[in-house]
Amino acid sequence: MSLTRIAVDAAAPRARVALVAGAVIPRLISRGPRSARVALVAGGAQLLGGDRIEIAIAVGDDCTLELEDVGGTVAYSADGVASFWDVEIAVGARARLTWAGLPLIVSDGANVYRSTRITLGADGTALVRESTVWGRSGERGGVAHLRSTVTDQDGAVFDEVLDADGAHPVPGVLGENSVLDSMLCVGYRPEMSGSPMAASATVMVLVAPGYVARYLGTHAHQSPLTALWDDWCAAPAPEGDLAHASA
Repeated sequence: MSLTRIAVDAAAPRARVALVAGAVIPRLISRGPRSARVALVAGGAQLLGGDRIEIAIAVGDDCTLELEDVGGTVAYSADGVASFWDVEIAVGARARLTWAGLPLIVSDGANVYRSTRITLGADGTALVRESTVWGRSGERGGVAHLRSTVTDQDGAVFDEVLDADGAHPVPGVLGENSVLDSMLCVGYRPEMSGSPMAASATVMVLVAPGYVARYLGTHAHQSPLTALWDDWCAAPAPEGDLAHASA
């Protein structure tokens, strides 16, 4: 098991940012009194069969944390041996998390379990993008078990499980597609954009404030979610200081 920890708490003149490196290495880019921007860098080849990577994220009350991936992740062929990628996110009261994740590529022979669990405090918000690509060039891809859950003070907000095998596509799941681009917005409901790209996304409205946006296709670069991401990031945030000071 390899545990990465990221925690942000308000402080003057700059927020307290605690970073613990595991197989994924967090790098502080910038911070202000109530905000931080952190990049995530792979510390080596991952995911290999038997790997268990855990990332724990805590955003303190009234803080904003922006995460960005420096590179995507490849789940390599492991002859069916399972690998695990587990993310636990706690967003405090009136806090905000944004994470522009890059694709997880599921190679032939990979068997990867990926889970993301988000807990929201009062008036907390989260915007997380997760993309999965079955197969590298010339491959159909291995097996991916994906689960995303969100809870707030009132209980469950969102709980979804998807199991898909690139070598054995199932109608109504992946079909002949190889790319699933997903974006989860919880705790707030930004206005929808009128831009053609954003308007072409499939968007589902949650009962609690929030959306789930999806693109299912064969080419990641054709996803309309990039335009939608820009719109939803620009939506009003908690009163954290979004203009970062130099780290």
